[in-house]
Amino acid sequence: MDLRNFSDGSPSFEGSSKKPSPIIAIIFFVLLAALGLFMGISGFFKENISLDDAFNNMETGKCVSGVPDYGANHPNFEYTHKIGFIPLLNEYYYLILSDDMQKGLLVRADKDFGDNFDSSDYTNISGTEIKGNVKSTSRKVQENFSGMDYRMVNNTCYIDLLSTKMNIRWLIIGIYNVLALVCAAVNIKKNGVGGSPSTALGKVIAAVLVIGAMYCTYLLVGMIVQI
Repeated sequence: MDLRNFSDGSPSFEGSSKKPSPIIAIIFFVLLAALGLFMGISGFFKENISLDDAFNNMETGKCVSGVPDYGANHPNFEYTHKIGFIPLLNEYYYLILSDDMQKGLLVRADKDFGDNFDSSDYTNISGTEIKGNVKSTSRKVQENFSGMDYRMVNNTCYIDLLSTKMNIRWLIIGIYNVLALVCAAVNIKKNGVGGSPSTALGKVIAAVLVIGAMYCTYLLVGMIVQI
């Protein structure tokens, strides 16, 4: 009897020769690259209006610049973004006032923005100039200011003094993903789909891309929660 035609009953598997498709990853990189470049570049091309005009009529989608005569010496409202119980980042909102102190606007700025204003009469002691894109105010911020005696304040929108910083971060995300696409294409051409870099330089580039991906993920999460 020829036992070569019998098996021992154990299942046998044949290794799959199908290689993973890079299409999903490529689409992901393309979308992030397009989003980052669009958000970053478009943020620098807003219609410019003066701060005086903003006190009379401020609309979203414009860029306000000017020197405020008065401003709060400390944040009027502080909000902490959290993931679960873990704090992620803080937002600081300040009031700036017109020269007659009859109209007020909200600005989102760094924590030390209030140092530019006197603690007693709120005058602009440093002569600081502000510039930022106008954005719609979140419900949480609106509710905070609606409950205070700030009737002369337009709380439906605010001037984001972090605009330039955020535009640059969007550009970093966009440019990184463009470079990642180029590197991925070169690696596929040299090593095939799913292949790892074979040279020392290729491995160094791969490591740098991994670190860059982690940093861009951090930036992206921060952007999303601050939009």
